[in-house]
Amino acid sequence: MFTNLDNTSLYKPNNCVAKVQIIYSTVGGNTEIVVKKITNDLVLSGHQVDSFRVDNYTTENLLKYDLTILASPTYNQGTLDDHFKPFFKNWKSVDLTGRYFVAVGLGSMKYYSEYLTEATGLLEEEISKKGCQLAIPGLRIGVDPLKVLDSLVAKWSQKVDLFLNENFAK
Repeated sequence: MFTNLDNTSLYKPNNCVAKVQIIYSTVGGNTEIVVKKITNDLVLSGHQVDSFRVDNYTTENLLKYDLTILASPTYNQGTLDDHFKPFFKNWKSVDLTGRYFVAVGLGSMKYYSEYLTEATGLLEEEISKKGCQLAIPGLRIGVDPLKVLDSLVAKWSQKVDLFLNENFAK
C-alpha cells in the first residue's frame, strides 16, 4: 500500500479536502515508516498528501499547501537531523505568517533519555519563530515506531484529519 515517499503525491483527486505536505528526514528509516503511516491515513481520509525528503525540498513549495508536517528523528543531546539546517536557512526568505504547521519527532533510548523526543520541540520552536500556527500538538514517539503505528500514530493522524476537516472542508 505504501510507495516510495521521495517526492511522491498520493491523493483522491475528486474528494480532496485539504492539501498536506510532509517534509521529513530519515537515516535509519524509522521516521519514514511513521511518515508512510500518516500519509496512508490522511489519503484514506480524502486528503492530498505530498511527501518530500528535506534534503530534496525546495522552499518555494511551502505556500502551496494547507498544512505542512515536519518530521525528524532526535539525535544525541537533542538535535535535529543535519539535513534540516539548510531547510531552515532557506525558509527565512518565505513569508509563512499564519500558515499551519505541525511537528513529528522520534527518539531512541540509545541516546540521552532527557532528550528522547526533543526533535518535536525543536521543530515547533522553529515553526513558532517563523510566525506559523501550530495546528495541533506535535507527535512524540520515543519507542520503536512499529509498536505504535496502529495506536499512537493512527490516533494522532485522526486528530490531523479532524483539524483539516474543521478548517478546510468546503
